Amino acid sequence: MNAQLLVCDQITNNTLLGGHALGTVLNQVSIPALPFVIEMHVLIKLFDLPRDEFVDTALIITNSSGEMIDRTPATVLRNYRAEDQVPGVDQDVSLHLIVTEPGIIYIRCMVNGEEAAWYPLTIRLQEQKVS
Repeated sequence: MNAQLLVCDQITNNTLLGGHALGTVLNQVSIPALPFVIEMHVLIKLFDLPRDEFVDTALIITNSSGEMIDRTPATVLRNYRAEDQVPGVDQDVSLHLIVTEPGIIYIRCMVNGEEAAWYPLTIRLQEQKVS
């Protein structure tokens, strides 16, 4: 099994095209103050899944010290691809994360309790303009 993550400012499920429309892919976010709530969307792509098995997925968000700052509930997923496709599934997860310090956070995709993919996101504090 393989996993990929993309973090965006928005993701829309496009049922007509059978996929997701992504907003801006985020590598960094600048925030005006601390603490601050960041809204983000994570696209989890799992492929090469066993055709007839279920997997548990969850996201764990850690700071640069490895301390967990958030976790999503587990979700049970299975293959949704047609017979002529590589078995897999896409999942869109919406997060509202409370940020208390600048630095790099890591969004970790857990599948059946093991890390399958990770994504770094840099959090920067905007410089305050002196009037």
